[in-house]
Amino acid sequence: MKNRFNKILLSGFLLSASHLNSFGQGDVAPAPSTAKVPEIFFQSELYMLIFLFLIMLIAIISLTRSLKKLSYGMLSPEKRQALELKNEKAFEEKMLAPSFWTRFDRAILTKAVTVEKEADVMLDHNYDGIRELDNNLPPWWVWGFYLTIIFAFVYLAHYHLFRTGPLQTEEYNIAMQEAADQAKARELKMKDFVSAETITALNTPEALGAGKGIYEKNCVACHGAELGGSVGPNLTDDFWIHGGGIKNMFKVITEGVPAKGMISWKSQLTPKQIQQVASFILTKKGSNPAGGKEPQGDKYVDESLSAQPTDSTKADSTIIAN
Repeated sequence: MKNRFNKILLSGFLLSASHLNSFGQGDVAPAPSTAKVPEIFFQSELYMLIFLFLIMLIAIISLTRSLKKLSYGMLSPEKRQALELKNEKAFEEKMLAPSFWTRFDRAILTKAVTVEKEADVMLDHNYDGIRELDNNLPPWWVWGFYLTIIFAFVYLAHYHLFRTGPLQTEEYNIAMQEAADQAKARELKMKDFVSAETITALNTPEALGAGKGIYEKNCVACHGAELGGSVGPNLTDDFWIHGGGIKNMFKVITEGVPAKGMISWKSQLTPKQIQQVASFILTKKGSNPAGGKEPQGDKYVDESLSAQPTDSTKADSTIIAN
């Protein structure tokens, strides 16, 4: 009965496969080589065919089960009883037989003998009724021991014979050198870090040239090409709305003044670039460009310059000269 059922299933599968093959070859154009999914999977006819195949499969299974029950019912009582006894015996043998994992454990993991054969490996040692078995060492432990031996030879060849890998002392020195390089990189990065508290005016040609380029690209529209002011205020006089000097300029450029239309540039310029453009603006103080706007704000006096001590020798020579 089982062979007949397998033949029916195989016939149905081959019939459906032949129809699917002819459908894919005759009705659908071949998919391009670059397509990830064949075009046939986008055709509704394919899924209809699969659905019909599933219905046929269910029908075949149902018919097979019905035929099996019908044939069983047509058996004589003696044959039916013999078949039931045969099935029960096969079921008991299956239940009593060791499972796959049990066989795997005994053959691969532990190689422990069965309870029926324990007498063959029983030793004479007896400790308060506890008997000792002379089982073999577990294969997983033995192979693990072999692997440690192989690893020892590989380690010896890799680190000591061929020296293709650094020893612990060399690894330590490499790690220390990497840490030193990282520390230097952080120091260089900290040198480029500028804040409103640590900023100072730059006077090198490279910094002022970079600041001029930044100004011409971003600031000309509001403050004019000559810094005389346009929409924004004049940047060449001594009067400042939000305070003059490099520190106040850094704050204004960084944070902006939304109420006056001055945007924040901290998302577009780095602190170093802001320092460069602010230093360039300071070099234009007193240039008095043509068409400059009238002074706005308060006059700014740099307290750091006024607090510097005067040269008494120079002052006495001036008095004598006068």
